[in-house]
Amino acid sequence: MRVLYYGVHDVAYPRNARIRAYLADRFGAQITVVARRRHGSRLTRALADARGLWQGSRDADVVVLAEMRTTHAPWAWLVARARGARLVVDRFIGLHETAVLDWGVVPPRSARALRLRLLDRLAVRLADVVLIDTEPRAEALRPAAGSTPVVALPVGAPAWARDLPPPPPSDVLRVLYYGNYIPLHGTERVVEALALVRRRRPVELMLVGGGPRRDGIRRLVERNGLRASCRFVDPVAESELPALIGRSDVVLGVFGDSPKALSVVANKVWQGLASGRTVVTQRSAALDELQAVVGPLLVQTEPGDAASLAAALIDVAERRGRPSGTGAVAASAIASDERAAPIAPALEALVARGFARLDAHFGAHLGERAHRGVPGVGR
Repeated sequence: MRVLYYGVHDVAYPRNARIRAYLADRFGAQITVVARRRHGSRLTRALADARGLWQGSRDADVVVLAEMRTTHAPWAWLVARARGARLVVDRFIGLHETAVLDWGVVPPRSARALRLRLLDRLAVRLADVVLIDTEPRAEALRPAAGSTPVVALPVGAPAWARDLPPPPPSDVLRVLYYGNYIPLHGTERVVEALALVRRRRPVELMLVGGGPRRDGIRRLVERNGLRASCRFVDPVAESELPALIGRSDVVLGVFGDSPKALSVVANKVWQGLASGRTVVTQRSAALDELQAVVGPLLVQTEPGDAASLAAALIDVAERRGRPSGTGAVAASAIASDERAAPIAPALEALVARGFARLDAHFGAHLGERAHRGVPGVGR
């Protein structure tokens, strides 16, 4: 199989790296990556992207549109059809949900909001197969997709997120946030919850990341008198995350109030769980499969409720180190790496089931040309 993976913003980004690895391992695919052009004028970038799309698609069986290039779906579709290839759209990050619902930078009733919604819908309708990250989000897309299959393909955890030993004992609950303070993460709610926790238990919050909203969160920390309980750290390389997770008791997930925040499973949730850490994140139907696998390592809070988040953190702090026979739901999960040992393989099994669903649609919808020489896959 020859695959063009078009519009990649970062070849190391876990989402497209995992999909490329699957295509190579499962089908022996020869993959050409065309990264998005980042320098030059808009016209220069557009011409470079168009040239890369056309040249890279020569002899391609499948064109995969990367997760952050929904606007290029019409051009990817035209080129795929001209080349006799099939189009897979990774709809992982939508234009409308990001600009209108998450960031709120585009008014919901504006012409631009309508344009973004139409572009998202068009990308789904033009695809031969649509990829998304969770089943609730897949269900939301299927009415617009018509007969186009929408496959829920979990994010999963990278290879470095594996079974860390427990952190050194401490009376202080060590909580880790990492990201870029985007609204999806609900960092304001985290600060509000931290103020409630500090009244009951000693707690430290490390906030790792950058972005335009970081200074606002820092000011919110200071207004709540939490400077001594919070440590702000600049963005770090992915290779440094295991050490940060290893020193923490709890990894925070997402606490935003957008529809997306209520239906996604963030990278950090997978990474924290695979590393054997307790992850606290807000309740979502998208977490059902994960909850069944990891049990008490995953603590869900009520959406939009800082008091619920605070209560969850206090509960984790009070249960640390208790023997499991006392009935404490999180004790052995936090205190023992024996509980964490099977977690990473079990999470990989969830991702594998997502790829198994994708296998079926490759066979049924992408045609014989994409499956020459692959036993049992082609029609």
